[in-house]
Amino acid sequence: MQFGPQRAIWITGAAGRMGSAIEQHLDHSKYRILTTDRELDVADLDAVMEFAQMNRPDVIINCAATASSVEAEADPIGAYRTNALGARNVAIASASVSGDIVHLSTDDVFPGKVRHAVNEFDTPAPISVYGKSKLAGEDFVKSLNPRHIIVRSSWIYTDREGDLFTRILEAGRTGNPINIPADQVGSPTSVDSFAKFVIAAMESDEFGIFHASCEDTCSRMEFAKKILRLAGLDTENVVGAYDPDAAYYLELDNLMLKMTGVFEMANWADDLQAFMAKRGLLA
Repeated sequence: MQFGPQRAIWITGAAGRMGSAIEQHLDHSKYRILTTDRELDVADLDAVMEFAQMNRPDVIINCAATASSVEAEADPIGAYRTNALGARNVAIASASVSGDIVHLSTDDVFPGKVRHAVNEFDTPAPISVYGKSKLAGEDFVKSLNPRHIIVRSSWIYTDREGDLFTRILEAGRTGNPINIPADQVGSPTSVDSFAKFVIAAMESDEFGIFHASCEDTCSRMEFAKKILRLAGLDTENVVGAYDPDAAYYLELDNLMLKMTGVFEMANWADDLQAFMAKRGLLA
């Protein structure tokens, strides 16, 4: 995907955590950036096609999603409408203007208790409505636009109000107890690193499915303690919670990144330190 000046990039779901971070990391002097969020329903094919035909984006970065597993279970039709039908429509629209599509997916397309790192060539087997709806979206994108990049990520954290990272810091500063899962293990990845990867992949000549999570794993409790230590705060108030029904272990192997050299993901602890240093949050 080679770009000249002021090529058009359309970000759907642009007000969300991923979409807003990607927009911030893009070079606005290099690209003409188009953003939509709830005002344009990606499940409405006519609306999506009209916007694409009017603006002729060279790339659509599809960040629109029902991202809450709880919300997906409560409203399966709504989850499939956005995550599957919406992805289908964006793929159709991107192909109709001879554009590329970067579609954001999730590690939830795999079951939550896999005792080995899963790569892009392992067979997905989602067990939740959220994971199934996201896999359906992947399938639509693959079949409807060959010029696709599908990105599966793990825990993405931001410093937005209400996010896990922010809640951990706030509790650490107030000394309030932090009850956090000790039996949920994955690879925390900063939204900064994730956005940089998406842009690097978009600007490359590569296509296909890419896993993009930081290297190595930790539990959510270990993640919380690391945040507090880096901030110079006490970790005694971190209380590990255990729930066999909610426990999981899932590590993504970034095999396509390693083979293509498009981008190199850092170790999760180094990534966290860089994320906090950028925001002046280190002790």
